Amino acid sequence: MKLIEQVTLLFQEGKRDKVYEVDLLEVGAGQYVVNFRYGRRGTALKDGTKTPAPVNMAEARRTFDKLTL
Repeated sequence: MKLIEQVTLLFQEGKRDKVYEVDLLEVGAGQYVVNFRYGRRGTALKDGTKTPAPVNMAEARRTFDKLTL
């Protein structure tokens, strides 16, 4: 796997201190996935994927941008 881009978003308000990380990864020639992690900062983050199967770069970029913009 090759990391193409990663974004970390932070949210702090009152006692809330959360983090959300999004990765755009190349998993094969022309195949990409978008994975994420989230939770309270300083704890084990929960993880998941927005692309259960690899997709092309255009679709992966759209998914990544929806999560980070």
